Amino acid sequence: MDILTDIYSLKQLLSTYKSKGKSIGFVPTMGALHDGHLFLVNLAQKDCDIVVCSIYINPTQFNDSNDLENYPVTIEQDIKLLKTQKCDILFMPSHDEMYPEGLKTNNFELNNIDKVLEGSKRPGHFDGVCTIVHRLFSIVEADYAYFGEKDFQQLAIIKQVVKSLSLPIKIKSGETVRENDGLAKSSRNTLLTKEERQIAPLIYKSLMKAKLAYNKSSYEELKKMIIDDINNAKGMELDYVEIVNPSSFNPLKNKTENDQAIALIAVFLGNIRLIDNLSLND
Repeated sequence: MDILTDIYSLKQLLSTYKSKGKSIGFVPTMGALHDGHLFLVNLAQKDCDIVVCSIYINPTQFNDSNDLENYPVTIEQDIKLLKTQKCDILFMPSHDEMYPEGLKTNNFELNNIDKVLEGSKRPGHFDGVCTIVHRLFSIVEADYAYFGEKDFQQLAIIKQVVKSLSLPIKIKSGETVRENDGLAKSSRNTLLTKEERQIAPLIYKSLMKAKLAYNKSSYEELKKMIIDDINNAKGMELDYVEIVNPSSFNPLKNKTENDQAIALIAVFLGNIRLIDNLSLND
């Protein structure tokens, strides 16, 4: 595996592959890799000749400085995992490489799906995400990029950026990878205490309960069911839960036969914020 830290070297290497007609798959990450990331690398390997993974903790997408400071860093372990997975290239740029003019973000036309849920709770978050993803796309110039469905709203927003800017890249998604007890794999899981880790699977269980009750309950009843589960759990504090249309992100109120419904949730468990989602009627 080639490990590169500067844009020039990465572009030089990729140009040699592209000149030979090789297809490029790209998996952008912030490190602290887990099975969810490796699943995306594996998807990319099935589609593409060469797979690039990036590790860059992007400061502009953190609206909480404590969250940025505490974000887990496991570079040696990450490199080992990617080598085992037979990833071709790891790109680990510095802040100066990624933000040569300082930590500034750009504005993007996102059809207002950046204004709700994560967007309303984390002001500026998606500006930071879109800025760094657009920058990485322009550097790697991959054929495909891969994102996890756990960050469902982020995935939708990145698809919107690609569409609105007519970027020459196709976005593919990987289903949420879960622990045996249902907890969605996340880099932040490592920050949970032993007791918190035992409580955390309740998030997924509450979503599953709503899914099973979908046919016989209103949206209001389904939301209340999830809210009650979280409020009754020791140490959990609900940040938001909403049942929305997965394309428009508009909240669903009255059921119709053709509804597509996905529940999205964010919960604080101690100081750690966890997100998850589940399609309720697929």
